[in-house]
Amino acid sequence: MITNREEVLENAFKVFVKMNYEKASFTEIAKACGLTRTGIIHYYPCKQDLFVAVIDKFIFHLHHPGNKFSTSESTLAEFIERYIEGVTVSMKKLTTLISDGDNLHDCSPNFYYFHFFSQVRMYYPNVRQKIIQYYQNDYDLWIEVIQRAKANKEIRADIDIKKAATMFRQMYFGLSYEQSFLNGLDIEELADNFRYIYSLLKA
Repeated sequence: MITNREEVLENAFKVFVKMNYEKASFTEIAKACGLTRTGIIHYYPCKQDLFVAVIDKFIFHLHHPGNKFSTSESTLAEFIERYIEGVTVSMKKLTTLISDGDNLHDCSPNFYYFHFFSQVRMYYPNVRQKIIQYYQNDYDLWIEVIQRAKANKEIRADIDIKKAATMFRQMYFGLSYEQSFLNGLDIEELADNFRYIYSLLKA
């Protein structure tokens, strides 16, 4: 029998990611965890508490830039490669958890994850400010690296730092969303596009 809190969160994530919050009953989650309903309540007294814990782990913590990327005084070119590596690692972790063989709608694991993310806005209490900060953290990281690249003359002096950060960020988010409807994010295509943007900025 599963008694580990982390395993409970992983199995609850698998349920939430493929079901709407309303449909994911405590009974369904307990079954996925190998626990009784009482066993789940031992860890999380109500479904919303469990949902919040799952969101915190698999969205806000997993995708916090500090947990995926390190600037460590890197060049922009080096950071791009680290960013791609970080995306690859986190995507592999998520798709491995989501890919359980139950894919009745022929959806990629990435699509299920975007569906899951949309539930955050609806069911996570007072989430607006947290989502704003979630996105801002990533933008701030790009801005920091691009600003340093400009100061070190790695990129052109006329580059608008905020707009350049937006180009990288929106390329990642836009491509991830678009390709989630098909086979999921193509890392090589993302890498090629990032490197092309870099070539446009380079001094």
